[in-house]
Amino acid sequence: MFLSRLKIFVLVIVSITVVFFTTSQACADMFGFFKKHDFVLSVPINGQLLEDGKPLANVTVFKSFTFGDEYLDETTSDENGHFSFPEKVIKTSKPSNMFDNGSLIQHIYIKSDNAQDKVIWFARLGLHKQSATLNGYLNNLMCDIAKEPQTYDIPIIEDKQHVFTVYTTCKI
Repeated sequence: MFLSRLKIFVLVIVSITVVFFTTSQACADMFGFFKKHDFVLSVPINGQLLEDGKPLANVTVFKSFTFGDEYLDETTSDENGHFSFPEKVIKTSKPSNMFDNGSLIQHIYIKSDNAQDKVIWFARLGLHKQSATLNGYLNNLMCDIAKEPQTYDIPIIEDKQHVFTVYTTCKI
């Protein structure tokens, strides 16, 4: 008798579990929680690296963008200090997930002789749509690493009630 009740109990628990997980998966798919979309993590970035106004050649520039996961790229400045990164597109379900309110962290930096990172650009963005304001800055960075980084509140042209807060050595 006890063994029979145990089998029935286990069968009921397994049935409830199967129904719950298949139904929640169907709801999640229906509302797009797991559906992955192309997301532009970064527009093309172009800049010039300077030290006391003089171009810095052959310096490795790192770009670390964090949007749930971290995406790291590197490039080397040319003889005139120019550097660039191509557009970075990822597949993610984050923008369509109403329960995820994560931010995008942009960090562009170089490593100095004492292994410390020298910040070129750092921003934490709460807005996930592309911004012409931000894209304009990232497409024309002029960064002098001899200067101390400053914090700027950049008015967003597309959304006059908000600003981008950026910590940078670049000319704003």
